[in-house]
Amino acid sequence: MTTIPKVSILVLTFNAIGYVYKTLDSLQRLTPDIDYEVIVVDNNSRLGLKLCLPLMLKRGWIDKLCLLNYNSLFAEGNNIASRLARPDATHFLLLNSDVEIRDPHWLKVLLNSHQDGITSYGVVPSNPIARVDGYCFLIDKPLYQKHLLDEAHQWWWAITKLQAKVLTEGYSVKGYAEHEQYLHHFGGKSGKGFKKARGMDINPNEVIGWFNNKSIEIVDVAPQP
Repeated sequence: MTTIPKVSILVLTFNAIGYVYKTLDSLQRLTPDIDYEVIVVDNNSRLGLKLCLPLMLKRGWIDKLCLLNYNSLFAEGNNIASRLARPDATHFLLLNSDVEIRDPHWLKVLLNSHQDGITSYGVVPSNPIARVDGYCFLIDKPLYQKHLLDEAHQWWWAITKLQAKVLTEGYSVKGYAEHEQYLHHFGGKSGKGFKKARGMDINPNEVIGWFNNKSIEIVDVAPQP
């Protein structure tokens, strides 16, 4: 029997109110025919966004909202969001709050091409090793819950370590390099506070070692729906 996907979309917010609006607006308009929920964790944004998010919750753009009184950054914030997910969720989708959905097939394409493991829009081809990006990152819920994001590392190293664990356990890790027809990532709209976070100054050889000579799959262009 085929399991019907139930997706918990995890969104961290930190300021950049215009981009948050664009992300959540396009998400609710252009995600038909998928059973999903939107979980937002706010990392102690300025007052404007703190006031706006409850209105988006009331409007139905957000299903669950957690307003933190500190900046948890990427790893801890997503781990918090994952604990709020519906019990019957099959997948988690980590989605940045500075993206714009452009096509109603965006999530269906990810789900239809997904194998057990991770499927992502966006790849980092090297520096120091090829890996999928984290701004639209689909993972099976049990795998995320087994490993979680390592809170000793932040942003790209946490998401890199997670995918290395999944890959070395024999699961698929696949990224689509070109995906603009489905989703645009603006990038860097929540500031640069992460640069002073712990775990950002990791030795590149340690990162390479995480992968144990395994390689992700990079697909040049996302498939048609």
